[in-house]
Amino acid sequence: MDTGPYVAYFSKIWNDSPDRFPSFETAYTSAERRAREKLFTEYTGRIRDLRGEGESSGSVDTEKFFRGFHSFMRNIYGYSEDNLSLIMDQAMVDASRSFYKEARAFDPSLTREEIYQAMRNAWIMNGLQLLLGIPVRLTPSILAYSLLYPYTDNLLDDPGFSAAEKAAFSDRFEHCLRGGGVMGDNPRERSISALVEMIAGEYPRDRYPEVHESLLAIHRAQTQSLRLCKAGNGLSCGEILSISFDKGGTSVLADGFLVAGNLSPEICRFFYGYGVWLQMADDIQDLEEDLANKTTTLFSLEQAPVELASLTNRTFHFGRKVMEDIKYCHNGVSTQFGEVILQSIEIMLIQSAGLNGRFYPQEYRDKLENFSPVGFNFLTETRKKGSPGRMKLITQLMDERV
Repeated sequence: MDTGPYVAYFSKIWNDSPDRFPSFETAYTSAERRAREKLFTEYTGRIRDLRGEGESSGSVDTEKFFRGFHSFMRNIYGYSEDNLSLIMDQAMVDASRSFYKEARAFDPSLTREEIYQAMRNAWIMNGLQLLLGIPVRLTPSILAYSLLYPYTDNLLDDPGFSAAEKAAFSDRFEHCLRGGGVMGDNPRERSISALVEMIAGEYPRDRYPEVHESLLAIHRAQTQSLRLCKAGNGLSCGEILSISFDKGGTSVLADGFLVAGNLSPEICRFFYGYGVWLQMADDIQDLEEDLANKTTTLFSLEQAPVELASLTNRTFHFGRKVMEDIKYCHNGVSTQFGEVILQSIEIMLIQSAGLNGRFYPQEYRDKLENFSPVGFNFLTETRKKGSPGRMKLITQLMDERV
């Protein structure tokens, strides 16, 4: 699968994107942010109470939890009732609960954090089912592909493994993806092999070649991204952009093939672009960590704060352009679901910049905060206290007892 044309297409969109401050529909006064912060604190307190009740009684009132979560998303983050009915449909909730249960059954040693990391990808895949008019449910491929993240990405991103070890692992993984059987004799590689075969069981290689080509494409992109982890790698901005774009784009493209088996060229392009935007949002969110680990991204390059602000502005405009292609999904919910995606990622971008405020000009940070439902200082203090994020709250209730 040649993804070069996608890289070229979205690189042009990126280069053409303006760096002016974006316009936003909703601004918040200081008083409105304080009111939402109070609700946020009250809600996380109720979550702790629910968990305490569950620990003492052996069960958790999940209906109460999801009613509260619905209120949390509406009253704090401003999601409309129509959009909440879409993303909190019973099928979406059931798919998430099934994922948590099956992930635990597959590997009881997985931590809640690792399952949350995997579940984020499962949520994206469930969203693609919705966009494509496919019944929303957990499938073997959604479970398997999403669980590959804790096993493969975390190893390849771990500075504790040498470049030679990562290269050898990458070669074994590619051999497995091509149908070469079990990778190795350690627990991690046996699990990876089992997950790959789980996908092949749903999508046999001879009948669904594009599914397996998409898996090889994300693997090649991930392997190339190892170059970003080398200090003094000498990569140009264009090379960094291409590697980052391909890593993000091929991930969601593979999501799409694993959900549907086959995709039209227009939908392939949209899914790739959507993945690129998610990757850029993640890079802004992980800015401090990437700087500490000397991982190179467009955003972690040494540059003046004003240049980082300009890049962040371009990321908003880039994503809005990408989302125009959601129309090719030809499903009755595409416009509505596009609104949910846009709102969610833009809130993530705004708050990621706020949490990484020391890298941005104060004036820019102050301007951006006007469009955050809660204040940046509140977010910083909340994170210091270890309080969960808005989506991570779900996984705290989805243990074996639920």
